[in-house]
Amino acid sequence: MNFPITHIASLCKYTGISFTAGAITQGFFSGERSFWTAIIGITIYLIGGTLEKISNPDQDHSWTNVLAVGIVASIGLGFFTGGLQHFPDSPARSSWVVPVGFVMSLMAMYWMDGKGKVQVKTLLVYGLISLAVVLAASLYALSYFNEHGSEGHDHGHDHAPPKAETVTTPSIREVRIEVDDTMRFSPDTWQAQVGESVRIVLVNKGKVDHELVIGTEKELIAHAKEMANPNAHRHHHTNELAAKAGQQSELVWTFKEPGKYAMACFEPGHYEAGMKGVINVLPSKL
Repeated sequence: MNFPITHIASLCKYTGISFTAGAITQGFFSGERSFWTAIIGITIYLIGGTLEKISNPDQDHSWTNVLAVGIVASIGLGFFTGGLQHFPDSPARSSWVVPVGFVMSLMAMYWMDGKGKVQVKTLLVYGLISLAVVLAASLYALSYFNEHGSEGHDHGHDHAPPKAETVTTPSIREVRIEVDDTMRFSPDTWQAQVGESVRIVLVNKGKVDHELVIGTEKELIAHAKEMANPNAHRHHHTNELAAKAGQQSELVWTFKEPGKYAMACFEPGHYEAGMKGVINVLPSKL
């Protein structure tokens, strides 16, 4: 065994799984960035498998196992771990991602290490029982989070603004902002005046949840860094609104100071994918 190569192979395989899991947590199939993150993860995993075979030529692993089965293994493990990590954020997606990942990882492990060593009957009994447990747990979690709601992406925003701000009058100007899974606001630039109350309507035409957070660019950059920390604490804001897929929400906001403000979406991976915009607040004409 070549120890340095074996160590590098191990790093590559776990990094590949991490990348694939990251693609799931950021919303796999909903954005180009997540798609390429998964591709990179699978590639890194295959590099690790190749190095592992070179380092251990005596292992009974064919190139088919290393490459073809390796792809199934990396995707399956990424699905399973990524789905578990963000079950509260996307219960509908995770409820099928986790069982599919479990089955893929089980089959990949059998083909790589168990074929010819484990009886098919043993595999079927274990597979069916364990899959039933995973399915039952996933369905229970789906039901629980649908009934009780989720805390979003682990930072627990209070998306409901104060009741006084939800009251609208004919004199309040409405700004309608549409979002979809291209990770862009439309429009991404608009104007307001100091002292003007604006009713911001967020319309989600995509298939994943989106939000709109208002603040200075410095505040939002700091917020993005905080949200990147998996140990971020719960906190509440009234400067944001969120809309689930196919729904809309609104917030009445009054700018008190002139200047250049920013808006952003902090659902996992959205801000990094470019989901941000600019609000130019002009001095009052009075």
